[in-house]
Amino acid sequence: MAEREQDPAGRPLHEDPGNRWLPAAADRRTGILLADPPWPSDALLPDPRLCDARTRDSRESALGSAGRAGPTGPPGPAEQITRAVAAPERGASTPGGYNPALDGIRALAVLAVLVFHMDSLPGGYLGVDVFFVLSGFLITGQLLAEWDRTGRVSLARFYLRRAFRLLPAFWLLALVGFTAVVLLGIGAGGERSEFLRSLAASMLYLNNYFQVAQQSTGAGWLGHTWSLSLEEQFYLLWPLLLIALCRRPWLARRLPAVLLGGVVVVALWRNTLIALGASGTRTYFGLDTRADALLVGCALAAWLRAARRGAAGKGSRALAWRRRLGRLALVVPVAGPVAFALLAVATVKAPDGWGPRATSMSQGGFTVVALLAGIVVLAVEVGVSKNRLSRALSVRPLAWLGRISYGLYLWHFPIVTHFGADLTDSLGRWPAVLAVALISVALASASYYLLERPIQRRRPAWPRQRPARATPSTRTPALAGDRR
Repeated sequence: MAEREQDPAGRPLHEDPGNRWLPAAADRRTGILLADPPWPSDALLPDPRLCDARTRDSRESALGSAGRAGPTGPPGPAEQITRAVAAPERGASTPGGYNPALDGIRALAVLAVLVFHMDSLPGGYLGVDVFFVLSGFLITGQLLAEWDRTGRVSLARFYLRRAFRLLPAFWLLALVGFTAVVLLGIGAGGERSEFLRSLAASMLYLNNYFQVAQQSTGAGWLGHTWSLSLEEQFYLLWPLLLIALCRRPWLARRLPAVLLGGVVVVALWRNTLIALGASGTRTYFGLDTRADALLVGCALAAWLRAARRGAAGKGSRALAWRRRLGRLALVVPVAGPVAFALLAVATVKAPDGWGPRATSMSQGGFTVVALLAGIVVLAVEVGVSKNRLSRALSVRPLAWLGRISYGLYLWHFPIVTHFGADLTDSLGRWPAVLAVALISVALASASYYLLERPIQRRRPAWPRQRPARATPSTRTPALAGDRR
């Protein structure tokens, strides 16, 4: 699962909100200058917070009078959302940016998976699809922000950040499972070999394809790590592909459309495999057949980047972007809650996602779920102060749960497998779900505060990267992976 960037102590990085009319929910971040502007003459785009009164007045005039309280009052929803999207990169787009609503989405997704594993929410497995969309969105935003800021992407830096964020908690789970199953011999006969096979597949990040060949829970410890394997495969390949796309100006200018095209290609490929007789298990666990959810998040991050660049520019093209964002302001407050409600219905009504035969989920359902999740992310990412969905997902308990969601995802599965049935027999279904959730949250909290954050504090500090110059050389920058 992708996690937002943190400081070495694991704390979210808060910054000056800047413009007084920008709602607190938007939580503006330090601006960056975007390379490769829409016109060659615009070498560097201005930081919206530094625009003088004349520039601000011209933006208000461009938006028109609709949706505004008046010339001296606070801007209406259309102008608020335009400023929020055109503001300096935030959330996924800036390393260190933080949007608590995204943590709220992550928290609900992991809780849906937990309840699904307790056999109490038939479609709760769709929480994994929400994770995929968030991963694509956050990772792509971070990579594009680095590209715009420095003209390059440091592969070594990216992979090391991922390792420090993801490996410690996973290795702790693997160590506890190895001790229990292999050293202490806890469990039924044959579980030792099952655990070791699953452990090898998980440590090589191939557990998703291992599940295609042989369904296994990893002796009740590692069956859920297939999704981590799939995301690690994405982390390995996607930066290389994104760099290749950004180095080609024609593709870079059309990056959101290219990525949405990738979504269509994956969906068609999945249906082709089904037509050729592939099982639902194959289409559920394979990266090549589940990458559409990741690419939806990638496309959303790329579109927000284009929107911020376009709206912060000048001329007729910038005016067109502002008008689009004004129209978006009228849609997002309705589309976000509707998409959220449809996702909630899907967690209750969705059929099985895998098995010998492909279901409707493999025949387009997963793509629809990913698009709905993308709409929810868009709604909270450009949400204004009146966006109730963003405020609801940003409540502190939910945001905190989202911050420890990686550990919660890791630890809930062995708790469910080894204690879920007994707790259900003793307490009843929903009290057992609550008990499993509390135990899992306690273990995840211990992992986060005693292991993950201390290790983040010891992460090596990289030399500060120099901003890229706005010259033709920034169009084809060199990789930094071989220099760090």
